[in-house]
Amino acid sequence: MDLIQITPLPQLVPSRICLSCDVCCRFPEADSFLRPYFTAEEIGYAIARGIDPRHFPNPAGGQVTVVPNPAGQGYICPAFDPSTSYCRIYDVRPLDCQLYPFTVMWSRDGAEVVLGWDAKCPFMGETAPTDSPSPLASSLVGYAERIARLVEREEYLGTFIEHPALVARFQDDVTVIRVLPRLTERLGRRPPILKPLTRDDWERWTNALAQTGTALSAYHLAPHLVWRSLFSYFWAELGGCLCLFAENSDGVFMPLPPLPLRLTPHRDRDPLLRACNGCPLYRMQWVPRLTEAIGQAMKIMRERNHRSAVTRIENIPEELKPELEAWGYRLTAKDRDYLYRASDLANLNGDRYRSQRAACNRFVRSHQFHYEPYRDEYREACLTLFADWAAQQTARPLDESARHMLRDCEAAHREAMVCHEALKLIGRVVRVDGAIRAYTFGYERSASVFCVLFEVADRAIPGLAQFIFREVCREGAERGYAFINTMDDSDLPTLARSKMAYHPVRLLSSYIATER
Repeated sequence: MDLIQITPLPQLVPSRICLSCDVCCRFPEADSFLRPYFTAEEIGYAIARGIDPRHFPNPAGGQVTVVPNPAGQGYICPAFDPSTSYCRIYDVRPLDCQLYPFTVMWSRDGAEVVLGWDAKCPFMGETAPTDSPSPLASSLVGYAERIARLVEREEYLGTFIEHPALVARFQDDVTVIRVLPRLTERLGRRPPILKPLTRDDWERWTNALAQTGTALSAYHLAPHLVWRSLFSYFWAELGGCLCLFAENSDGVFMPLPPLPLRLTPHRDRDPLLRACNGCPLYRMQWVPRLTEAIGQAMKIMRERNHRSAVTRIENIPEELKPELEAWGYRLTAKDRDYLYRASDLANLNGDRYRSQRAACNRFVRSHQFHYEPYRDEYREACLTLFADWAAQQTARPLDESARHMLRDCEAAHREAMVCHEALKLIGRVVRVDGAIRAYTFGYERSASVFCVLFEVADRAIPGLAQFIFREVCREGAERGYAFINTMDDSDLPTLARSKMAYHPVRLLSSYIATER
């Protein structure tokens, strides 16, 4: 939908007020849900006006990545110039920005799409209708009705249907003006049971995930929430289980199967069996609670997604596969996680690790280095390293899917650095001749399994990648982890060969469940 060619929305707030305002285009957090949403066409216009493409993690449409505010605390939109208070792309700004200080959002119960005005806007606070409305407030109501009629014209409806994330979640500080019936009908009712996943919920989810015995890397919040620039996360309690939902412009899906609220921890004598969740008792506790929860979750996704094929549940562990197939679901294999014995990777003993051991020794002999914990003041140096590393990667032959994943990764790495403490991530860096030339982040999946989430190392320094990985594995072994999980290979042949060269003790299977 080419927004330049459709009827532009009229501007309500006078420019003199906008230029003196210290609210718009500024955000207290890097992951603020108020960041403007850009469609694919709007991204093209912004890039053509000089906005760095890296600020748009999803070229098909999504929220912009904000940048630290050089003039104060918090973050700003990359199109905003804090020195002048002007928007660099004002004449081609996205629909999300054109609407402000009005917003299109779901009602509190999720039953309808409504139009509201934002009380945070100083102009709206002064002119909003009261029990004794002024002439200006009355004209505001008329203006709002004009916006509502425009938004429900076919040209705008098409944009909302193509980009349902443009409809914001309910906000208490936005005053509801009226229902948008045509948009509600076209989008369908959002199930009111879904709640936005906030930081206040993270501890509850962390505890629930810790009860699961699987060694799969997906059973932790970190590998999901680092992608918050691409997905919005919601949750619900269904059938005695916690259910996590992720939403993007394609629709809603479940990145994890339902998690029972309470499981009895079980320890098997065999650490590999325990790590890989081969525990009959654990399985007996999980399976009976799934039937009702999965049925309700699938119904919610069907209603939200209409006929979209996006409805699915990801990361079904191997031991649940027979039950879900028996219940009539189709199970499709995902890329498998690579699981290693921590002691093998910590020592690199034997002929089969000869090349990795030689690479580490070469690095140690050739450089002055220091391996140390990640700290917040290292963020910009690490992001600069990421840009250098990404340039090194793209200099090699890569297919388009690999290049697309690489573009998305920068926002995920930034999220990990910003929220490493809240997400319970463990970060390490390697200084080479005084400069940070490698970093890694990981997390504890269970008492016996440590997962490596990210690893970036300057490819121009031979042996550095092997060295930081070995040091992480050594540290993991010293902390008592029996196994290291390096996640999947993203279906990239080069990455798969590299991971196989470290001789995994097991490849952990998981599945995607869809309705037949």
